[in-house]
Amino acid sequence: MTASATVEAYWMPGCSSCLRMKEFIERSGRPFTASNVDADEEARRAMAAAGLVAPAARVGERWVSGVDLAAVAELIGVAYEPLAILPPSELAERYLLNLDVAEATIAQLTDRMLAHRLPDRARPMLDVATQVAQVMRAFLDAYDLDRHTASEWYAMSDDVRTRDDVLERLHGTRERFASWWRDDGVDDPLDRVVATYWGYPTLLEVLEREVWHTTQHLRQLQHVLRVFGVEPVEPLTARHLDGLPLPEGVHD
Repeated sequence: MTASATVEAYWMPGCSSCLRMKEFIERSGRPFTASNVDADEEARRAMAAAGLVAPAARVGERWVSGVDLAAVAELIGVAYEPLAILPPSELAERYLLNLDVAEATIAQLTDRMLAHRLPDRARPMLDVATQVAQVMRAFLDAYDLDRHTASEWYAMSDDVRTRDDVLERLHGTRERFASWWRDDGVDDPLDRVVATYWGYPTLLEVLEREVWHTTQHLRQLQHVLRVFGVEPVEPLTARHLDGLPLPEGVHD
């Protein structure tokens, strides 16, 4: 890109990949404008016309998915050195460890906390807790079907309405993931390429995404506990976070 070209970032507050993309562009030093597609209908239509969902980045008529930071880096003309991906066994172990924390955290959430909304996003924390409980199913579907069914698992489920519903969904996801790991994942290098809404990554890249995606939303749940003056019984520490390509912030 030329020095005078305008970088446009399309994002939503609370979206884990959106925050990661925005932080990456900010660190690059490139000036940019940011459009909240949750509030800006015109920006949302422009992004949809390009066949993308948030996050996305644009320079002129060229668009890329903001989930793919390598593509964003190439678009805006900066170097990108991704964090080395943890091996499958470490990602699986980390996910199950963090799911233990998620279960304890969700059990602490009251109805008032589950109805709470973080700034500038019309999404209750019940929806965020549901994502923590189920987004790994998108990876499991990708493994079985060679496609990443984000629309199904990233949306609020009609049959999840209470804290107990969320915990039941979490337990089901844990059982399905543990079964997959035992039967298939333990000796699979996860180098097969699959279709996703942000491109054609390997299964290892998709697994890493859903591990850190789950963890980022768990960070938000623990943030809300603290907003209400409650300390998490199992706070996230470096043991849970190190090695995952998380954004620095919790919500924006």
